[in-house]
Amino acid sequence: MQKKLLFCLSVIFLVFNSCSNEEYYPSENTILPKTIKTIYPTYPEENYDANFIYDGNKIVSIRNKNGKRNYEYDGNHIVRETVYSFYKGEETKSSETLFTYENNKLKTAAKFAYGIAAKYTYSYNNDGSITKEMCDLDIDTGKETKRTEKDVITIIDGNIVKSEYNWGEGYDVISIVKYEYDTNKNAFKNIMGLNLLLDQFSLDYETGLSSNNNMKGYYVRNIQGSSSGIIFEPQWFKMEYEYNKKGYPTKKITYDYAERIKEVIEFVY
Repeated sequence: MQKKLLFCLSVIFLVFNSCSNEEYYPSENTILPKTIKTIYPTYPEENYDANFIYDGNKIVSIRNKNGKRNYEYDGNHIVRETVYSFYKGEETKSSETLFTYENNKLKTAAKFAYGIAAKYTYSYNNDGSITKEMCDLDIDTGKETKRTEKDVITIIDGNIVKSEYNWGEGYDVISIVKYEYDTNKNAFKNIMGLNLLLDQFSLDYETGLSSNNNMKGYYVRNIQGSSSGIIFEPQWFKMEYEYNKKGYPTKKITYDYAERIKEVIEFVY
């Protein structure tokens, strides 16, 4: 009897010790970024922390020293993003974006900023790509004036892998961006409705934050016609990550085309 009791106690101890050495999360879908620390090695005065507030898995707001973003939902869909900027202790509304959906897919995004309004309409093609068209909105009359620019986005396994952006009349430029991803979990993947925003969620840096996995690099190739006189610098970025035991990133280092560290981001859950 004593041997059986000692054996059971030993097993319980081993299980408890194993669990205590593991990172503990009560549920997979409750893993959400609470703070993101952005570090600029060459410009440390610009470093900042972004703090996230949630209602369950719904994002309520994101706040840093420069401003904040508030979000509103209709059911499980994000329908409004309002951005405020901070300057000398004053809070000013910078922009507001309204989102509509059709068949559980993003249909339109209407952005109002500094007295100017633009509308983005998304169409879903048979080959799996998504066409994004733009128009200018007259705030007083609601009249829409279609632009000649157009973007075609390709998504594979929940990740934006390609964007082919035609700059429109007067530019004679097509920018093709190709994105690569790892197989680990995006820090933002458990935020409700975020995956439906496609390229509309950026937090002022690269796209792909609403993707399933973490972007590990992207390259921009600009195809210029004979009438284009624009001079482009190389646009190529590489990202390296550190992960926790659940496969979520804890640190991201971004390098530019010259292998210089552009920024370092640390994730706190």
